This record gives sequence, structure tokens and C-alpha cells, in this order.
Amino acid sequence: MITKKFILIIMFFAITGCGYKAIFLNQNDLGFSIEKIKLVGNKKIGRKIVSLTGLKENNSKGYAYNLILNSTKKIEIVSKDKSKNASIYKTTINIDFSLKDPNNKDAIFKTKKFISSFLYNDMDNKFDLSQYQKNIEINLIEEISKEIMIFLNF
Repeated sequence: MITKKFILIIMFFAITGCGYKAIFLNQNDLGFSIEKIKLVGNKKIGRKIVSLTGLKENNSKGYAYNLILNSTKKIEIVSKDKSKNASIYKTTINIDFSLKDPNNKDAIFKTKKFISSFLYNDMDNKFDLSQYQKNIEINLIEEISKEIMIFLNF
């Protein structure tokens, strides 16, 4: 019985002392600052990502980088039925994320391409389909925003 308690105590200290840190706890402390945010492509998606990630133009931490977000959204027909009507759609959102040195245009600090997509069936009511597509877009943007925050924290 004593060995079980001893093992539990050791496991408790090992788990609590592992250095766990929540990723989304401190969004504003990135270790660098952003001098300018440039949105290219679909500006609506770019603004939503900047808003969700909490990135702001702020050059108070000494050296600042330029952020370039190139965003595109594509809705494509994946499958058609026998009468040549769309039956399955695919919405894809692509984000090219780049942090560049403002003094040297060729120097890149961090860069990554984020892609998120979703397949869904056609609906009889086209208004419901458009609302569903808007909800899918919001969910994909939120997913990419979380991936960007994880990328920036490491």
C-alpha cells in the first residue's frame, strides 16, 4: 500500500512539474511586434483572421516586422448528379502568412501556408445553402486562426 501512495506522489510531481503552458493564455506576448499589417486577396477573411488572432500594429518592442496575409477562398463543385447539377461542394480557404523585415524586403522572419477545407452536400433551398456556406467559412477561418496562434507561439 505504501508503494502505491509513493508512486502516485511521484507521478503527481512529474505531471505538475513538466512545464505545461497554455497556448492561448497570453496572445499579446509574442516576443516581437508588428509594424504594418498588409492584407492581400480576400480582405474580409484577412480582417477576420487579424481580429481573431489579436494581432495589432505596434512597434513598441524595439524591432518590428511587417505582416502580410494573402487570403483566398474557393468554392468548387466536387461531384454532380445524373442531371449535371452540383451535388457535393468543397470550400477551401488558403492563407499565406509572412512576417518580413521592413528594412530588407528579401528577409523573411517566419512564413507558412495554412489551408483548411470542408466538403458538404447541396441543398434544395439555395438561401439555406448560402447561409451554410457562410457558417462553413467562419468555422474554417476560426480553425486557421488557432493554427496561426500555435505557429506564432513556437
